[in-house]
Amino acid sequence: MNSRTTNLYPKPTPGVTAMEMLDVDSTSVQHSFTTSYNRLTRYVVLDVQDADAYVTYTGESAAANKGHRLYAGRSYTWAVETAQQAKFVATGSTTSVIAASEFTD
Repeated sequence: MNSRTTNLYPKPTPGVTAMEMLDVDSTSVQHSFTTSYNRLTRYVVLDVQDADAYVTYTGESAAANKGHRLYAGRSYTWAVETAQQAKFVATGSTTSVIAASEFTD
C-alpha cells in the first residue's frame, strides 16, 4: 500500500469541472497532459482506453524500447507531480486514449 495515501477514497478536487482526454498516437510527437492542475489536487486518476501506451517520467521521449507500458483497460493513480512529468506514446498504430481526473483528500 502507498504510505502517502491518507484517504482510501479520495474526493474529486473542488472547482475542477472537466477531465482531460489525451489522444496518444505512435508518432515521435511526445504527448503529455496540458492541464494546469488545481492547487488542491494531490492525485490524478487515469485510465488507458483502446490501446496500450508507453510512458516516461524523466523528461526523455517515450518509445517502444524505452518507457513503462500502460495497459489498455487498466486504471492508475499517480501523484500530481508524476502526471505533470509524464510523456506518452502509443505502442502501435492504434491511438490510445488516456482519461485523467483530479482528486484530493
